[in-house]
Amino acid sequence: MRSLLQFAMSRPHVLLAAALAIPTVLLFSPAAQAAQWKWLDAQGVVHYSDLPPPAAVPARSILQRPTQTVMPTPATASTASPPSAPTTTKQQQAASALEKKIAEKKTADQAAQEQAKQQQQQEQTLQNQQNCLQAQKQLQILDSGQRMVQIDAQGQRVIMDDAQRADEHARIAGLIAQYCR
Repeated sequence: MRSLLQFAMSRPHVLLAAALAIPTVLLFSPAAQAAQWKWLDAQGVVHYSDLPPPAAVPARSILQRPTQTVMPTPATASTASPPSAPTTTKQQQAASALEKKIAEKKTADQAAQEQAKQQQQQEQTLQNQQNCLQAQKQLQILDSGQRMVQIDAQGQRVIMDDAQRADEHARIAGLIAQYCR
């Protein structure tokens, strides 16, 4: 490798000639010439092109046609090559695995939401039971006939009269109906 590099550095004109020769060879290669059209026009002038001659040129005036067209064809789904089939299978497997993970996550989320909902219902039921017990105790005290005292807006103690007791009894009965089901 070193000797090739030393050779190229010692003779720059050879390196320049090689650099110019490669594009020239590629330009005049059979593949480049294969896509060339050659025809005579009405005045007898020879034309070269990679495009076909105009429709006005008669077939006998066409001197050379391309042997093979060098036009890329777009790949379509119907012309899928067999090597891409394993990739498609892998993509399908990856997609199905992803869908499976999404479905599992969705199921887990639904289960977590259902569990949270049940826990909230249990907490609400427990709170309702506590409120029910407290209301029942207040109703027992109210029905016992003992003197009941309320604190008014000024912070003074006021003894409840019969009308206030009846109002309080109705309020507590409503609480019992609400919480004791």
